[in-house]
Amino acid sequence: MKYPFTLIIIVSGITNILWSQNPKGEIGGLEYGIIPNVGDTQIEKYAFNLNFGSQLGKNVFGFGFSYTLYDFLFKKDSFIDLDLTDYEKIQDIQLRLFYRYKINDSWSGNIIFSPSLSSNFKGNISGNDLLINSIVSISKRWGNYKKQAILRFGLSFGTGLGRPQLLPAISFRKTINQNWSYSIGIPETGIDYNFRERNTISIKATFDSLYGNASSSVTFPDSGSLTNTKLLYTSLNTGFQYNYRIQPNWTATINLGYTPWNQLRILDGDNNELYDIGSESSGYISMGLKFNLNKMMNENKK
Repeated sequence: MKYPFTLIIIVSGITNILWSQNPKGEIGGLEYGIIPNVGDTQIEKYAFNLNFGSQLGKNVFGFGFSYTLYDFLFKKDSFIDLDLTDYEKIQDIQLRLFYRYKINDSWSGNIIFSPSLSSNFKGNISGNDLLINSIVSISKRWGNYKKQAILRFGLSFGTGLGRPQLLPAISFRKTINQNWSYSIGIPETGIDYNFRERNTISIKATFDSLYGNASSSVTFPDSGSLTNTKLLYTSLNTGFQYNYRIQPNWTATINLGYTPWNQLRILDGDNNELYDIGSESSGYISMGLKFNLNKMMNENKK
């Protein structure tokens, strides 16, 4: 079943939302998440990211790195016609380059370029493991950091919705006051509430996606032995997020929610479907720890 909001909420999936809004703050994070029952599959996700940024005159340059391991536990009794061992662990290693050119006090141009290797790494590394994600956008800003609005629009190319494709990129974020803010678009849609200085509760809808290469040879019942097939996984995650700021620059986070839409399929090198692993809606939970300089930078602006 296809949901109409997948055409409205366009997600790039290639950059951390905090870093894309303020790459001058160094941001690092660890995350673990689990979806226990996507049909006959359990999915675990381990992620690490680290980002740096610096001011170049009126402009900003940023650099980032991330590593993500997807661990799929397939219930073997449900897949007797196909050995899915080669799809159980997919690793994604990603670099990010960001450049913001300040046109004037309100307008700026933004470029994000993000190559990655996404594979089971059971064969030689080749161009089939390489993915290119990118965004070119223009942003308009109103107000200051205490009460501001930012509109971004442009084009993106990448795997944020599964297969590599060109998509419109548009997002709007509004800080209403010191307690309330909301965002619509990329990479998430949600509303945030800050209270008692250290606490934030959010309601969010975000996409997660994976387009990983199986470089090893896999034998399919109808197609024979194939190499460089793709594991396609996309999900819409809706739920609650709670952040607790342990210290000025350390934040613990936990997410609890529901995935009403998932797809998990194997594709050939031309993106034709070879096998539908099957998926169902499921609950999920994730938790992590983040380090960032954004809080300290904002304190210095007061």
